Amino acid sequence: MTAEKEKTILVVDDEPAIRMGLAATLKRQGYAVVTAEDGTDGILKATQATPDLILSDVMMPNMNGFELRRQLGTVPSLSSIPFIFLTARTASEDRITGIREGADDYVTKPFVVDELLARVEAVLRRVQTEREFGRQLGKQDAQAEMEKLRREILQNFHHELRTPLGNIVMSLEMAVSHKFEDAEEQKDFIRIALSSVDRMEGLVSDIILLSDLDQNEMKYARQSITPEHHILGPVQKRLQRYQAKELELIADLQITEMLYAPRREFSQALVNLADNAFKFSPQNGKVTLRVKSTGNGGAIIEVEDEGAGIPKELHEKVFERFYQVSQGDNREFQGLGVGLTTARAVFASLGGEVKILETEKGCCVQAILPPVAPEDTPYG
Repeated sequence: MTAEKEKTILVVDDEPAIRMGLAATLKRQGYAVVTAEDGTDGILKATQATPDLILSDVMMPNMNGFELRRQLGTVPSLSSIPFIFLTARTASEDRITGIREGADDYVTKPFVVDELLARVEAVLRRVQTEREFGRQLGKQDAQAEMEKLRREILQNFHHELRTPLGNIVMSLEMAVSHKFEDAEEQKDFIRIALSSVDRMEGLVSDIILLSDLDQNEMKYARQSITPEHHILGPVQKRLQRYQAKELELIADLQITEMLYAPRREFSQALVNLADNAFKFSPQNGKVTLRVKSTGNGGAIIEVEDEGAGIPKELHEKVFERFYQVSQGDNREFQGLGVGLTTARAVFASLGGEVKILETEKGCCVQAILPPVAPEDTPYG
């Protein structure tokens, strides 16, 4: 039996003898067969079986074959099923109507069985060829899209590294090789260098975290979290990158007992959530950081901004790795587009989650730090 004949065919005909005869003939050829007694029954059976081909009479009670084809054409999962009409009507107008209704072939009764089988095989073979061709085109499109994304990532990574590195080299050269009458002027260059070092350190930390994620080497040890050192300090330091925007950070910390999480990864995830809010906030905007302990080392964390917000249909898309990179070469914002990706990975590794809440204005990202599990041994 060939792969072509390992197919399911739906036979729709109101004549029991023809229906049974066609079913027996097709089964002898190795096809699986489903039968329906009219158009209404045909829709039900097509929905249940999703056949590879439909053989349908035209003149039937309740719903004729043309109407059956029209109805199936409105269902996305069924609209592409190949269709052969069987009918005693031989007028050219009927053939034209069948073709217009999307028929792949049109066989008149009485028909020669061998001819009908040959037409069935021809239609299935053509559909298989078209689908294979479509898969090849889809594969080529996917490869082209991946190559485009690869180029964008490399270009952006090149920019993200070279820009702060250039600032560091230039600033340190100025600070070392020039004589400054004003010590503050020299300090300004050193500050620029330190700021660029911080930016590079953040980029490298994200890349390391992505590598740990890919190698399944995420750390799960739950350590005690100090709000000043592991929450406020890192977030306020990241806020300094956005001094020109004159943003206001509102910290609402309702921490009534100790939180436990891997310190470095937790702080990095929190900074990435805050950075996303800072980045997309308007000038003079407010960013609110809420942290509420939930008992036994857990917490609910929310970071809310007053930016344009994220459309609901993109609430999951933005967590995809390098999503921001795929916006093209000339992007408005810095970063590799992995901040939300790494933040979600950190909390997921602890059994928590990160998601975007629906809000009327701006964007609010919520992270859940679950309580310490019985098998965990918090320390520090």
